[in-house]
Amino acid sequence: MEKGIWLEIEELYKEFQQLGISQSVDYEKYYLYSLITHSTAIEGSTLTELDTQLLFDEGVTAKGKPLVYHLMNEDLKKAYGSLLKRKRNAILL
Repeated sequence: MEKGIWLEIEELYKEFQQLGISQSVDYEKYYLYSLITHSTAIEGSTLTELDTQLLFDEGVTAKGKPLVYHLMNEDLKKAYGSLLKRKRNAILL
């Protein structure tokens, strides 16, 4: 590849950092929502990532979807939260 393309990539990356875009999006939260959605899908849940986001952020259930799917997602979120809390506490010790 040309050196020019790498310089352009570097300039764009610097601009991206200066704009603070990565601080405005909570990637960890959306990763967790995606992980939960796909994990519960293995168990039969038909909630989408958007359904999960609305459930967790707004407390809104998806119309026409069984309550058990919503509860499944909520339970898994609590389990991950508990695990992350223990992990953080272990690091502090």
